[in-house]
Amino acid sequence: MTRAGITAFETVIPPGSLSRQDIARLSGVEAKELEEILPAPALSVFAADKADWEYATEAASRALEQGAVPASRLGWIIYCGSGVWDKPFWSPAAKVAEQLGAHQAHCFEVVNFCNAGATGIAIASDRVNANPGKVALVVICDRLSGLIDHSDAASRALFNFGDSATALLIGVDQPLLTLTACDMQTDPSWCDMYQGEYREGRVLARKNSVRKGLLQVYVDMLSKLLDSSLSKAATRLDDLRFLLINQGDINVHQALLTRLGLPAERSVFNYHTNGHLGGGDNWIALRQLLAAGKLNKGDRLALATSAMGFSWGISLFEVTR
Repeated sequence: MTRAGITAFETVIPPGSLSRQDIARLSGVEAKELEEILPAPALSVFAADKADWEYATEAASRALEQGAVPASRLGWIIYCGSGVWDKPFWSPAAKVAEQLGAHQAHCFEVVNFCNAGATGIAIASDRVNANPGKVALVVICDRLSGLIDHSDAASRALFNFGDSATALLIGVDQPLLTLTACDMQTDPSWCDMYQGEYREGRVLARKNSVRKGLLQVYVDMLSKLLDSSLSKAATRLDDLRFLLINQGDINVHQALLTRLGLPAERSVFNYHTNGHLGGGDNWIALRQLLAAGKLNKGDRLALATSAMGFSWGISLFEVTR
């Protein structure tokens, strides 16, 4: 049976930056404490005079070129992120379609924060498997840095939030990566820990309550979902070549690997080179592994994702090209 998979993907990391030094000055947070949150000297951030959809379109155009897929073959354009788009009551997916000339595609958004991309890929895979003559475009794009009030020391846990745009093509023509299993779950008891508020034309994320134990919940939930996905894919943990995870918290990352008994060499740590670039983190890491020749046909890997809500996800892929 023909199965849909990722045939091409591209990530745009903006050249603009916000330095850790500037964040320390704005927030008043001690340099040593801030370095634990943001080990990198600076964050990649979108330019103030360039819209998010422009970065998304740039990533999408590159993915179409890489995959040699004309825009006329796109059946779906799925724009994934936090739901804080360039404009309210507006569709960034449709805007990307307009720019690409994809006038026959169904365009819609998936809002699940940094788990949205994984959700979009699962939806796209189901659509393409049912309609193998079409290709889906999944876009993951967020200006996370713009949601943070860097003068608010209480928001320090989010000071590593940066920006990126990733585009992935989902099709059946010689996929590079095939989705073999996927599990996601939300623990709604954490839903009010962070909330957005409107201030001077911006949406700002604020910590609404203090509650301990989130790190343990992360590790427990991701371990549980990984076990479920491995079982569905008839795969053992030892068979995983790599486990990648959002670069939101190095302590969560290390604790998860310890729980699973996996060495650091079977993951990717980018905390010291950049911040948490939203749903693009895992695709940046995956591109690094491919460029370094560390993945071969038949290798299996897990992508762990998480998001406000709080939600978690595990996506298992097999390298098929």
